[in-house]
Amino acid sequence: MRKSLIIASTLALSLGAASAQTTTTAAPAQVTLSDVPAGHWAKDAVDKIVQCGLIQGFPDGTFRGNENLTRYQAALIFYRALQTGSLSGCGFSASDMTTIANGMQEVSTELAAIASRVTDLEKLTADQQARIDALEAKINGMDTGAASADVAALNARIDALEAAIRNIPAGPQGPAGPTGPQGPAGPTGPQGPAGASTSTTGTVTTPAPSTGTTVVIGDTTPVAAAPMKNLYAGVGVGAKMAGNGAECLNTFDQNKPKVNYCYTGSVMVGSNQVIGPVGARVAAEYQPGYNGVSVDANATYALQNGSRLTPYVGAGLGLTSSQTRTAGSTANASDIYVNGIIGVDYNITDSLAVFVEGNGRYYLSNNGYGTGLATSAADKGGFNGGIKTGVKFYF
Repeated sequence: MRKSLIIASTLALSLGAASAQTTTTAAPAQVTLSDVPAGHWAKDAVDKIVQCGLIQGFPDGTFRGNENLTRYQAALIFYRALQTGSLSGCGFSASDMTTIANGMQEVSTELAAIASRVTDLEKLTADQQARIDALEAKINGMDTGAASADVAALNARIDALEAAIRNIPAGPQGPAGPTGPQGPAGPTGPQGPAGASTSTTGTVTTPAPSTGTTVVIGDTTPVAAAPMKNLYAGVGVGAKMAGNGAECLNTFDQNKPKVNYCYTGSVMVGSNQVIGPVGARVAAEYQPGYNGVSVDANATYALQNGSRLTPYVGAGLGLTSSQTRTAGSTANASDIYVNGIIGVDYNITDSLAVFVEGNGRYYLSNNGYGTGLATSAADKGGFNGGIKTGVKFYF
């Protein structure tokens, strides 16, 4: 730091001296720096110090503005600033140079005071270092001389005390305490091998059968299936009855006559317990034949018996929308039905089950072909049944 202050003080004084001289030197050669592009926020400042001859860049024509300034580079800049008339090419007039010199002369006294304070600090640092060195020498000398002898004597006393403690004789044994309660009996060991038969005057003596506890190998405790979760969603496929006049095409060979059943696909969501053991579910079914869609809501009851098989029943109301039976029309017609369900779940895990169920529907009308009722039952309604199977996902 002191060297930097001295250099700054010298620079201030030399600027004043340079301003008083009338001798001028040739302007520095024009320098173009390749890594200071036009529009850069520091370009004007860089161009100015290049014009003044303080910076000439690196031999490859670069300024390298992001690198640190070394002491050698700083010395070169101060040297150029101290050259006689080196600032004359910066465009300063004689009055400007006089003003700069006067300003630098004003701060030179403060710089000299700061340099004096730095000198005092350096002296204080040197004194402290001397004290630290003396303290370290004293610490290092504790291993020898009187201190070392004291430490050796203390170690000897500690060793003697440890030996005396180890040699203290054991005292007389005290009276025996009261007998504690008897502990629990241990487990019965395995049955030993049967003894050899003995014969006395022709009579064979057979050992009496052992009355020990029978040893059972393996765990015979039945493992109950994990209880199923409550909410579920399911998908399934099935078929429903189709009476005369409402038959569906044979899916496998559509050239053959229609058959008395129609394929269906279904989805459902529900809960096994809504009010006590009574649950509820909503199901939707699509029948490609006659573009039939059925939606029903049902109350259900599942018989939770702790096994993987869970029977259930249900009842509710539904609506079927399908192609109308009105001649010459392609519109849809709606039919309301009363629904009954009986089925069983097989719980694979507590989150997955497969199901099979049958359902019976009693239609109150027969306006569309999706009811599956015979044509003769038009406007009268009737019974229709179906079956489906699929999977349920519990969560």
